[in-house]
Amino acid sequence: MAKKKHRKKNSKKGRRLPEEDARTEAMTVAWMLSTMVTCGALGIAGLVVLAMRLSGADPAALGTMRVIPSLLLAIATVTGTVSLILMGCTLAYRKYPPPRPVVIFSTATCCLPFIVHLALAVGQSS
Repeated sequence: MAKKKHRKKNSKKGRRLPEEDARTEAMTVAWMLSTMVTCGALGIAGLVVLAMRLSGADPAALGTMRVIPSLLLAIATVTGTVSLILMGCTLAYRKYPPPRPVVIFSTATCCLPFIVHLALAVGQSS
């Protein structure tokens, strides 16, 4: 029988960050969930607008379908505002901030509904 070679266990363990307070973790989860809802509402609104334009149907024939993008934009605006507030609180209370790309993505996603509202307002005034 061959002898089994015993490997030395790696003495260096993965560096773990200290745990955050449960309230801070809950705030972070709420921030990420509201960011994802904002992103989803904007994406679905964009797909509905694209589908309506590609269908070539008369706007009067679409009926209540015309309301869906406006409703989703309103939802994205509310959840984006909540997400921006939660992001500020999360960044203030966490011991270790989240990764910078996450913060940048969240900020861009949550500001996008306001940019769309501004573009729609400028388009209607012209």
